[in-house]
Amino acid sequence: MPQNYEELLDLDVKPVEFLDDTGDKSIRTQIRTYLGSLKYTADEMDHPIRELSGGQKAKVLLLKMSLSDANVPILDEPTRNFSPLSGPIIRKMIASFPGAVISISHDRKYIEEVCTKTYTLTGKGLQE
Repeated sequence: MPQNYEELLDLDVKPVEFLDDTGDKSIRTQIRTYLGSLKYTADEMDHPIRELSGGQKAKVLLLKMSLSDANVPILDEPTRNFSPLSGPIIRKMIASFPGAVISISHDRKYIEEVCTKTYTLTGKGLQE
């Protein structure tokens, strides 16, 4: 998940459309449930992505990644644009990811709650 995540989004579609291109009603309902758990309102789910806040856009991309078949997401400052209300949900979602997660973060709460192994970049290189 790059910091310039907006370049990976189709800003003209609604979040549900971006997350599911099948049009299947049960999949769309599940996606709406996921978005709701990430603090999206029903109204926000029906706006084009371009009208959403930076944090909401980031959550759409993060959810897209978590719904994909990827088993090792690489996240660059994944909590950078999230509101304090979304933070606990995002941390829980990433911590419960079944594969490995590689991330770069300065967010101490994220590091404490999500990471099982940390490395610090120092003048001497990476240190565990």
